[in-house]
Amino acid sequence: MKNLYFFLGILVLLLSCNEKPASEKTNSDKKTAFKETQKILSEDAYILNENFPKGDVRRYGIFPDSAYTNTHPISKKSKITTVLDMAETNKIELFFPKGYYKTALLLDSRKNIKLRFDKAEFDLVHITQISKNHIKPENIELKGALIIYDRLGITEATNIKIDTVYLKSDIEKSIRRMRSRGCHIYHGCKNIKIKYLSIDDFGSGDNRYKNNHASLAVDGWKNNPENLHIQKLYIKSSDRHGIYLTGSNHKIDEIVIDQFGVGSSEGMTPMQDASLVEHQLFSAIWINRCYNSTIGDITINSKNSDGYFTTNFDEGDSLNPVKISQLTVKNFDRTLPIRFAKNTGVMVEKIIKK
Repeated sequence: MKNLYFFLGILVLLLSCNEKPASEKTNSDKKTAFKETQKILSEDAYILNENFPKGDVRRYGIFPDSAYTNTHPISKKSKITTVLDMAETNKIELFFPKGYYKTALLLDSRKNIKLRFDKAEFDLVHITQISKNHIKPENIELKGALIIYDRLGITEATNIKIDTVYLKSDIEKSIRRMRSRGCHIYHGCKNIKIKYLSIDDFGSGDNRYKNNHASLAVDGWKNNPENLHIQKLYIKSSDRHGIYLTGSNHKIDEIVIDQFGVGSSEGMTPMQDASLVEHQLFSAIWINRCYNSTIGDITINSKNSDGYFTTNFDEGDSLNPVKISQLTVKNFDRTLPIRFAKNTGVMVEKIIKK
């Protein structure tokens, strides 16, 4: 009997030595899964055309001027999602050659990604947080020249660098068959840098344009953008406001506005940080509740423009002002005055009326 107990004891000991602890097994499974994920997201796994160098989107089956939203054969996702996932994971700079890509470029909840464009054209470009359960976008760089036919929208984003953006209207290239909805830098944004922003047109009309407020709108109730830097902003024509600027610590080196207020306010929704009536009083520049900011030279052409004000320098804080070096108004129209609110925080060093 003693020999039997001894034999059973040895058998149990051997079995226990061969079996891994549950925690160790779980960790091993996680490592295996991680390695599989890394393998799936490796650059060479997605090559469909080796004639193009690493990072060129044509290498992975994406070509301009042709429909490419079909599924990538390896990832089973759309090709655009696939290359963005791959670039983000492997820190590869993507290159989009010149041409029209019939899709939106969504960089929502992405981080540490670089894209380079040679006048690549897209319907919509968004850099936003998908939901509160997703990460906030950060450290995104868009190099070269980018053309957009709908809107550039940025929300809850940090450390975004953009070289050149042209916003244009072309209902044939807009998936929604709409005119441009401009550039909207919304709540939670910090450290946004744009070298050159050009907005050719900004639409109004039916209910689809109800949230079109300004060609460039910088706002966000109780979480307004901070540290926006634009080297040059050019607005060719805006149906409504040219610029609506709120927030703090902004810097805009140069602004040129050729035409503003030429559309309709029909169906337009109220604007944040403003009263119910103010949003319909179109102006080339409306600065409201904006602090500790600087603007270099502003040139506005009032000819063929409409609205209520050339500039609306609204509520602010004179102790934390917005300082403007020079305001030049061409074809000054007395029916479009330069307005300074009694409690404005805007200070203009020099005003020239031509």
